[in-house]
Amino acid sequence: MVRALELFCGIGGFAAAVRDGNVRLVAAFDQNQEALDVYRHNCPHHEARRVDLERVSAWELTTCAADLWWLSPPCQPYCERGRQRDLDDPRARSLLHLLEIIERLPENRLPHCLALENVAGFKTSGARKRLLEALTTRGYHLQEILLCPTQLGVPSRRPRYYLAASRGAMNPVRAPMGLKPYPLPGYLDFSPTEEYPECLLVSEEILTRFGKGLRILDPDDPLAYTTCFTSGYGRSIINAGSYLQCRGSVRRFSPEEIARLLHFPAGFGFPEGMALRKKWHLVGNSLSIIAVQTMLTAFPDILPGQRQ
Repeated sequence: MVRALELFCGIGGFAAAVRDGNVRLVAAFDQNQEALDVYRHNCPHHEARRVDLERVSAWELTTCAADLWWLSPPCQPYCERGRQRDLDDPRARSLLHLLEIIERLPENRLPHCLALENVAGFKTSGARKRLLEALTTRGYHLQEILLCPTQLGVPSRRPRYYLAASRGAMNPVRAPMGLKPYPLPGYLDFSPTEEYPECLLVSEEILTRFGKGLRILDPDDPLAYTTCFTSGYGRSIINAGSYLQCRGSVRRFSPEEIARLLHFPAGFGFPEGMALRKKWHLVGNSLSIIAVQTMLTAFPDILPGQRQ
């Protein structure tokens, strides 16, 4: 059984990815209380703690004796739509702090494996260069891959950078070929506007003003795919995610539909009373479960190399 520590655990994407694997989650750390509320709602038996990852101690990281560390650090320093300040962005400090700890840990306290996910822009960042230097210096073998759910048959474009690092042998990671696409209607709710009355519908004023800039999907189009839903979906109108034709009108995707497109398992939900915009924000910061599972096939004995 592989013991795993989740860093920047968010709403539990890594936990969802490994729930049927040979993994025991020994702890999950994040700085966002609302994300932890969602994590605990879906994983009540896991130890999920609010920890300042800019100041977390080496003792806190190593006391649980994890074999695998999972990292999904803040992506804003590397996003195409952001200022791309990279290592000069204050939100990069937590990753830098963790790398400093890795560089000074005794050999017998280093995790055997480490995995990281971030936006595709991370691949050309100074943070990636710093990460690779820290890991190779400590004797890790590395494997990098850019994966998008569309490569895995999911009608959702969300390209991401993944890194697998191990002090032992790894399997090569490749996106499988010739997968039959999942149809978009299989991810949709029959009548989500009943749960969110009026909130999902796009007003005529917005359609008139921004309609040409919106990606509006026909659910009956077999080639339809969503673009990346960001944490600003529901607040930003343009370039934050796709929209859907619905009974003569246009609506936004519900948070539950977006979670489904990310392949969160059946039964995943949010705590009662959480605001719709907060749900969008949290799920927009989360992971593609199917892509994470594909990447984790690099590590022997964690997950079978099968489509989940």
